[in-house]
Amino acid sequence: MTKGSARKEVIKTEEVSSWVYILLLTAIAILGWVLGKFEFNIGKASLTFAIFAYPFRYFVANIITKKYGYKETMNGISYSACLMLLFMIVASLLGQRDIDYIPVTGEIFGYLASQMINLTIYYYLYMNTVGNKLSILATYIFAMLVDNLISMLFISRMTMVDAFWRTYFVTILIETIISIILINFDEKKVLPEQTRRKRRKK
Repeated sequence: MTKGSARKEVIKTEEVSSWVYILLLTAIAILGWVLGKFEFNIGKASLTFAIFAYPFRYFVANIITKKYGYKETMNGISYSACLMLLFMIVASLLGQRDIDYIPVTGEIFGYLASQMINLTIYYYLYMNTVGNKLSILATYIFAMLVDNLISMLFISRMTMVDAFWRTYFVTILIETIISIILINFDEKKVLPEQTRRKRRKK
């Protein structure tokens, strides 16, 4: 096998592998939307089971960033958002219900905005720091603050009452606890140090 053919084989394998992670990201995004239909209460806060899935969206996106880079993660976020929107529309049509575009818009917009925030900050931290878990946790929290605020504002039709903020902060608290667990599984490095230096210079 020549060097050229071997290189093409490696690239092809990486492309297939990246699509596996992109499909996983899409599945988690869709799962979060589905779980958002089911509610439970903690005290006076009304929550949805989606809060247990949302932190995993950033975790998987960060894996894609480490393994395949910024551009591939951008593609993954875009593809997953489009597929999630398609799933929402198909699910509504199959359920013979009118599509409520306001919460759907909030869900997609919140997802894209928070993922872009997470990607940009995480990529910078990954390329310029080593093992800074507190900064990574802060990135998760910031992304979740934006995501939940946008999606909840659209769902509530821009109406903010006491119950809104109670639910908002309890949601962030639970998602933060899950994120603390997830970042402990975040490998310090995937790319060799020399490769990281080269990427910083570009």
